[in-house]
Amino acid sequence: MSLIEIKNLDFSYNETKKVIKNISFDIKKGDYVTIVGHNGSGKSTLARLLIGLLEAKSGSIKIDGLELNEENVYKIREKIGIVFQNPDNQFIGSTVRDDIAFGLENHMIPQGDMDDIINKYAKEVGLEELLDKEPTALSGGQKQRVAIAGVLAMNPDIIIFDEATSMLDPRGKKDIKDIMAKLHGDGSFTIISITHDIEEVLQSSDCIVLNQGEIFMHDKPSEVFKHADELRKIELDIPFNLKLKEALKKEHIKLKGSEIDEMVEELWRLHSNH
Repeated sequence: MSLIEIKNLDFSYNETKKVIKNISFDIKKGDYVTIVGHNGSGKSTLARLLIGLLEAKSGSIKIDGLELNEENVYKIREKIGIVFQNPDNQFIGSTVRDDIAFGLENHMIPQGDMDDIINKYAKEVGLEELLDKEPTALSGGQKQRVAIAGVLAMNPDIIIFDEATSMLDPRGKKDIKDIMAKLHGDGSFTIISITHDIEEVLQSSDCIVLNQGEIFMHDKPSEVFKHADELRKIELDIPFNLKLKEALKKEHIKLKGSEIDEMVEELWRLHSNH
């Protein structure tokens, strides 16, 4: 059984233009799904529909067998954690420790248990040395890691990353993507990442491409990126390593690997043999 079931979903902010048009897809427990598309394709609207911040005009959303409606919305939100785009807008506590504790305090978790949970998830995201730091002392990437720790502490089934790396420098982006890959590898969470980062798509198990509110493609990343020309028509690109492989193929150099390290090694071997 799928953990998330979306059927014939429609949404519009006004009566004239639909932002989400008859979308249907399923996500299984433990999947890591990236949702990509150009600005205005409906990605972030879809994330807000999934957590009940917006109400669909028609169609249905089921999370773990529960229909998303007024009666079930709070039960469903307990199953979902979300990390937003701007790290500054998510920091509530006066220190890292206080911020991770915020949701736990609202759930009346005993202090002793709370300390154990805070320490566990601070370590999980590499912040155990920064628990008493104030937000002004943290980089954007570190603030996003605090947000992730706060979400993990609530033990959700699903984590939605809504453009969570888009405001970070390259080091911060890499740190967050590494955490996402690790969480997926652990198998405890289902991950949905709304992203502009085409490189991130490669580490996901499934990719949904949105275009003008409709599903343009839905497949494994390796299959999606075989359609480079079609993706470019809707203003999406392909990852650098696949571009490089494509360019080398035109020069009649065929490589087996797709990862940069593998490709460099193959090219070095080819060069050494000449």
